[in-house]
Amino acid sequence: MSVNAPRDFFAEQGIEPLTAQGYAQEARAQAFPYLKALSERVLVYDGAMGTEIFKYNLSDADYGGAQYSGCPEILNRTRPDVIAAIHRSYLEAGADVIETNSFGSMPHVLAEYGLEAEAEDLAYAAAQIARGEADKKSAEKPRFVAGSLGPGTKLISLGQIGWKEMFESYRTAARGLIRGGVDLLIIETCQDVLQVRCAVLACRQAMQDLGREVPLQVQVTFEATGTLLVGSDDGAALTVLESLPVDVVGINCAVGPDLMDTHIRHFCQHSTRWVACLPNAGLPRNEGGRAVFDLTPAELTRWQLKFVREYGLNVVGGCCGTGPEHIRALVEALGGCHAPQLRGSQQKQTPSPLGQVASLYQSVPLRQDTGILIVGERTNATGSKKFRELLFAGDFDGMEALAAEQVAEGAHVLDVSVAWTGRDEVRDMREVLKRFATSVPIPIMVDTTQPEVMEEALEHLGGRAILNSINLEDGLEKFDRVAALAKQHGAALVALTIDEDKEAGMAKTVERKVEIALRMYERLTQVHGIAGESILFDLLTFPITQGDEDTRKLAQWTIEGIRKVRELLPEVGFILGISNVSFGLSPQARVVLNSVFLDECIQAGLTAAILNAGKILPINQIPQEQYQLALDLIYDRRQFGPAGEVTHDPLFAFVDYFAKNKVDKAQARDPLAGLGLEERLKKRIIEGRKVGLEADLEQALEKYSPVEIINQILLEGMKVVGDLFGAGKMQLPFVLQAAETMKAAVRYLEPRMEKLEGVHKGTLVIATVKGDVHDIGKNLVDIILSNNGYKVVNLGIKKPIEEILAAVEEHQPDAVGMSGLLVKSTVVMKENLEYMAARGVSLPVLLGGAALNRHYVENDLRQTYATGPVYYASDAFDGLQLMEELTGHAPPRLTSREVSGHKYKTAYEILQEKLMAGSEYIPSNTPPAPRIPRPPFWGRRVVDKSELEVGVISRYVNKNALFRGQWGFRKGEMSQPEYEAYLERLAEPMFEEMVLQAMAEEWLEPAVVYGYWPVASDKNELIVFDPESGAELFRFNFPRQMGAGSRHLCIADFFRPRHAPPIGDEQGWFPPAAWANGARDVLAAQVVTMGRKVSQVAQELFKSDAYQDYLYLHGFSVEMAEALAEYWHKRIRQQLDIAQDDATSLEELFRQGYQGSRYSFGYPACPRLEDQKYLQELLQWQEIGVELSEEYQLHPEQSTSAIVVHHPAAKYFNL
Repeated sequence: MSVNAPRDFFAEQGIEPLTAQGYAQEARAQAFPYLKALSERVLVYDGAMGTEIFKYNLSDADYGGAQYSGCPEILNRTRPDVIAAIHRSYLEAGADVIETNSFGSMPHVLAEYGLEAEAEDLAYAAAQIARGEADKKSAEKPRFVAGSLGPGTKLISLGQIGWKEMFESYRTAARGLIRGGVDLLIIETCQDVLQVRCAVLACRQAMQDLGREVPLQVQVTFEATGTLLVGSDDGAALTVLESLPVDVVGINCAVGPDLMDTHIRHFCQHSTRWVACLPNAGLPRNEGGRAVFDLTPAELTRWQLKFVREYGLNVVGGCCGTGPEHIRALVEALGGCHAPQLRGSQQKQTPSPLGQVASLYQSVPLRQDTGILIVGERTNATGSKKFRELLFAGDFDGMEALAAEQVAEGAHVLDVSVAWTGRDEVRDMREVLKRFATSVPIPIMVDTTQPEVMEEALEHLGGRAILNSINLEDGLEKFDRVAALAKQHGAALVALTIDEDKEAGMAKTVERKVEIALRMYERLTQVHGIAGESILFDLLTFPITQGDEDTRKLAQWTIEGIRKVRELLPEVGFILGISNVSFGLSPQARVVLNSVFLDECIQAGLTAAILNAGKILPINQIPQEQYQLALDLIYDRRQFGPAGEVTHDPLFAFVDYFAKNKVDKAQARDPLAGLGLEERLKKRIIEGRKVGLEADLEQALEKYSPVEIINQILLEGMKVVGDLFGAGKMQLPFVLQAAETMKAAVRYLEPRMEKLEGVHKGTLVIATVKGDVHDIGKNLVDIILSNNGYKVVNLGIKKPIEEILAAVEEHQPDAVGMSGLLVKSTVVMKENLEYMAARGVSLPVLLGGAALNRHYVENDLRQTYATGPVYYASDAFDGLQLMEELTGHAPPRLTSREVSGHKYKTAYEILQEKLMAGSEYIPSNTPPAPRIPRPPFWGRRVVDKSELEVGVISRYVNKNALFRGQWGFRKGEMSQPEYEAYLERLAEPMFEEMVLQAMAEEWLEPAVVYGYWPVASDKNELIVFDPESGAELFRFNFPRQMGAGSRHLCIADFFRPRHAPPIGDEQGWFPPAAWANGARDVLAAQVVTMGRKVSQVAQELFKSDAYQDYLYLHGFSVEMAEALAEYWHKRIRQQLDIAQDDATSLEELFRQGYQGSRYSFGYPACPRLEDQKYLQELLQWQEIGVELSEEYQLHPEQSTSAIVVHHPAAKYFNL
């Protein structure tokens, strides 16, 4: 191979999109008419293809047979006239660009129709049809054809397809489009950044195959959640696009322009390419099975005008639901509109996009604004014994935990090295990165010297990785191979100052470091077109601890080398493996030397370091003497006598000091010590820090009265807490922690107050309504209000209206609050308001709870309670805001908002309608079960806590329901892996701690009653028989699904009809009297509880202001009851011998990964709570301390009952 880097087809053409200077916009515009047009004016694309095809009502025959029905690409062959007519309609509307009908023309997509071999031809046909129509219309103005390629049907980051298959698939389709004469290729609706890179490289390969280059436009799709389907945020997506040879970047599909706004702004502000926006016509709604889009042409135009004028957007158009009328409106408003000036001038201000790297989820600047880029070093088989052992054992969970630890410690990037003699490095890297790619939220540094390992890694990593490393040790051939890989995949590079010199390859002196760095820089930038911002030089760290003459100055030379190269090449970055410098010293001495060396390197210009973040100290935490000793060692400040003998050796002094001074772990310092008093107190509230609170309050009392401290300082802190929670930036448990601290502060100040009158801003009487045992929501309102200056009279649960009004009489509050979780509670609230109105009560009423909605409160209930105002509070902070407004402490916002205009039925109304309709009988024709399972006994059994282990039950907890639902840890703006790492760090340890505590303190008293009864169905009814006498005990009457298009399901259908012929040998083992009376099937039933004690413990925590512990304990106990139900259901399946299909993972189990179903009364398929009385009759659950309230609620709250159905077709369904 020649010393010159391999020339490629694109370089020969001289218009490489990406050079060392960035995107070559002007050269590209001169070379391609489409880009030239973009540099002059805003271009308008066409609208949807699919929704237009739909309007033609095509038959199977139009598609060339039923087997191809629904395949749009086949129409290029069977109905080219339809496709041409759609193109024509957009061209007549004035579109500058039309997209080919080839969205799914990749072989791996067409394989679904058996058309994979036709892919290239169908793509070619699509291009030819569009080209023909565009050319007919190009006399009036230039028209362009964009060859459309969609995302395909498989996500590469989720392992549904491999790199090579996807690459070849896009390459094939792109070839057809390029041959067919398209002006550009558009890879659109991309949901995975790894697929983007694969498709871009494949399209470039297709251009090379045919010797014809066209511009590339790539558009990603942000879901309504704000990320791509795989979880990438806009920063990560743009970082990937900017590293690739793409001319236009953009966003299309999934949502309307309103939900694209922030992403379009981000793209326009930070991209060096032209930007496109092709939104859907809003979000669809379903009307008679058809998707209907509501966004009008005028509204679309309004948004696109904003994007062009304010952000400098270059390409407008539409996606799903937009038709020729939308495009006509865009052309009229924007046609011929000059290219926006805004963005050209902005470009220079933002840091170069090539200075960013990204994981699948988020991007990270290589140069941090403050401090340096920290690269975690513990996932390295050479450097970390723990990682090596996990790798050898194939323990991927352990490796992921090790990665998560480094993320928690603050690493920005994770270095991954798996090389070990005798092992297959390619395979190891693939297996580790397959998992890390989706489980690690920060970018990956691929640490290997082998190009084939790098390539394997890059084909699995979404985002933009860093290759560590490239050097000249093996000459230019290998250097060029690695550089070409980095360029192709858009990766950043770590370049080590090592050259071919066999004796002194690793550069030690300043001169050699500078010489090799400059040589590599020149080749990377000039031959390979890699930007300086993408390069991190590693000028090598050597130990300075051996004491021989050769090693004394090595640290100092590295520092000087960084300073020198930085002067010559200001845009490059610098990285070092720090800990090498202290090799061989004691752990404590290493921490100090590493920390001081790092600080010196940073001052010289170091921008990144591979280190263990947990073992670096800030310089201000290192005692002066240790700091000085370390500096003397680094700068080799030996002192010599007259004869040249050493009189002071800094290495010996350093080692000797640490041998003599074994230091304690650094004393925990108060992190708030540096702030002013008022700010410090406010911060203590916001961060929930009780340690040091009383000392600060004592200090504050010298300046302020207790009331002033509360109103002017502490309540301001609580206000910030409310704002943070509202903005999704603070989790519920930490809100409660803040409230606890607030309570502690007020409790400390109370004895020092003259009188308590003027302290409260107002009073609220609050209760959970009659028949409802749920108190957590109401108690959260109590906590938030009472710690924001209000007096709260909390009456408890199951309170009749008479009792609530008696409390109103006694306390004369500013408002009364009612809470309820049950569907039935909405009816009770209405009755309560009628009762109040009839007595002329005019007090403001606040209502909240899961079964309510704003519309029902603001429309129906306001009419009911005509004598006074009634408001809906969606959460505790709404309750606080309403009280602030009602007591004059805040201007009207919630109290004056317009009445909700949407009419929603309440859950209760819907239920009543469904129950009325569902009483009819329409057979669902559910086939019988293959066999009737034989129960181990008939009748009921009690299982007490001696048989039920808390540890076992805890393994069946649905952690998603617990962490997110009960404990309120919200995902907010975190990516999924960040959120998972966050839960791993905060919620998991809490959960494990509670399990241990529950076992030690025995406040959970699990118990179960369950059993088996002979039954038979009779239309919508299920008859339950006495196993002994065979007499009919009672009938469950189950409602039937009656909605249009429903399957008319009913739980009774899953059981054999009365007197039906046997399926197997069940007559031989059935209770004879029950069989004679017509029983033919088996029903299991269960009730589980966690006992009463835990409710009492929770109430004590609440009363003693331990709010956070109260929330944790309450949520834990409720989910433990659910876990016991899940666990006991599994035991019943085992007893019935139908557990053969049970899923092996909990997630699958929670998704009903088993035979049959368990149905609880009150849920969709069996909504009548009053049927609980029949279960009580069967199970006699009073024996384990469970009671039924007058509203058919189980008490204690941590209890749940169900019937268990064995039929394989039994799954959850809605009426």
